[in-house]
Amino acid sequence: MVQGPLLECSFLIPLRRDANLSDGEIHDLDLWDWLTTEIFNRFRGGTAAPGTYLGFYEDPQTRQRVADESYRYIVAVEESRVSELRQLLSAACVFFQQKCIYLSVAGHVEFVERL
Repeated sequence: MVQGPLLECSFLIPLRRDANLSDGEIHDLDLWDWLTTEIFNRFRGGTAAPGTYLGFYEDPQTRQRVADESYRYIVAVEESRVSELRQLLSAACVFFQQKCIYLSVAGHVEFVERL
């Protein structure tokens, strides 16, 4: 059983590989399976929010506006293990071919970068 208070952590994973970093194609289904398995194995549960999230941002390298569509995941994490979630998302940047992943920890937003 979980010890101590938990922090609500949510993050967004774009449906497609980064077009400036990779080819912009849709991710293979086994990558999503890898992610949910990792979340379960490390944190014993999570939620995939329904639907997709439309977003936009300025690419830090090209300075161009980029639009994307993402899935949102929500995980309850002990404060002492938030760094483990960051490590998982850093690896996810590599597997999902993203420059960074948007992470919100109890309302505090950060961008987790690749390994």
